[in-house]
Amino acid sequence: MQDFDQKENVLACSIDVTAGASQDSIPTVQKEHTVRQDGGTRAWLQVLGCWLLFMNTWGLTNSFSIFETYYNQKFQHISHSNISWIGSMQLFLTLFVGVFAGWLLDRCHLRIVLVAGIAFEVAGMMMTSLCTAYWQLLLAQGICVGIGSGTLAFTSAAIIPFHFTERRMLAAGVVSTGSSIAGVVYPLMMRELFDEVGFAWAVRILAFVMLGGLSVSLAILRPHAGAKKERALLQSDLLRDPPYTIFIASYAFMVAGVYVPYFFIQSYALDLSIDESMTFNVVAIMNAATFFGRFPYNYLADIYGGITVLVPCCFATSIILFSWRFVHTLGGLIVISATFCFVTGGLVSLPAVTIANLTQDKSEYGTRMGMGYTIAAIGALLGNPIAGLARNSASVDVLERWQGAWFFAGGVLLVATALMMWARVLRAGVDMSVKI
Repeated sequence: MQDFDQKENVLACSIDVTAGASQDSIPTVQKEHTVRQDGGTRAWLQVLGCWLLFMNTWGLTNSFSIFETYYNQKFQHISHSNISWIGSMQLFLTLFVGVFAGWLLDRCHLRIVLVAGIAFEVAGMMMTSLCTAYWQLLLAQGICVGIGSGTLAFTSAAIIPFHFTERRMLAAGVVSTGSSIAGVVYPLMMRELFDEVGFAWAVRILAFVMLGGLSVSLAILRPHAGAKKERALLQSDLLRDPPYTIFIASYAFMVAGVYVPYFFIQSYALDLSIDESMTFNVVAIMNAATFFGRFPYNYLADIYGGITVLVPCCFATSIILFSWRFVHTLGGLIVISATFCFVTGGLVSLPAVTIANLTQDKSEYGTRMGMGYTIAAIGALLGNPIAGLARNSASVDVLERWQGAWFFAGGVLLVATALMMWARVLRAGVDMSVKI
């Protein structure tokens, strides 16, 4: 295994944009730059830009329970499982689109990727505010927002490894706190806006807030490195690397289960007869705990490696999910939600940089990451609807009604844990001193 050389010279693509110039008159020039690793103004500006992307992509996923609950109340004839397809489609595309975004980023089309992602995401949220039917929400929020979110989420994860080596995991942890901040701010903001201006204008205001943050990212993010060779969109030969293939399979199982509480926590709280206004606070508390869970795991991953940290996190997450079946009070729900999100703090930020550590040829990183996200997207698409189906709506007892959803999520996290351990052994054996 080789890491990225801290002092390596890379080819960076720079696009000189003159105000008011037409697209045909914008030259694209390749210049040689020495990219300073692990510090400097440019590197930390990339962290800020990626933080804003993370906030408005994964942060939306972390906040989806507020939409799930609203749609369940608005469309009472539609099941929890079918409603969850909206968020699952958004989550699926957030991962699946990565293979196309990676192909473009490897060719230094960062501006195209960012503009397209922002346009899809903001337009999708605006259209969501106008929707009156389930199929419209599936198209607007599920597909349109999902495409934009996938384009931007992949970009936020792909840029950091080209600017950080020794502190790569820490930088990725800082970036990933964007989703935690959004998960705290957006539910509380939407709760107030729902009461003040109604759902439609609440969603429009959210779209304008997203546009403001994403515009800052567009202004400060810079292309990282040009592709060293032409490659196909997908490279099936990369799947012949067993540690990489098994790791991304484990990633698929992980995302199939880890987002179940984010989708259903508010509905579960309402079934427990918890006050509706307090349920928004529960969602915010969950994401606040996620914020504090980012740094310890990313710091440890810089020392011991990403997989070494992910394995105990996945296992502990599965135990917490199995334990959710016994929670029936507000206090217990707050405790287990906060514990869950603290433990899962590294599960969002570590997979992308772990793929970087599993990549020996740096020119393959974009493709490997894109393919990894695409395979993981299968778990994202199916996980939450299956959990919704596992919910026994006929049961009178709330704990019994929801236990199938929690047990399904816990089970797939156990599978993810086993696969990650297998990938770790295949790459480095039982030598725990090897950092992966």
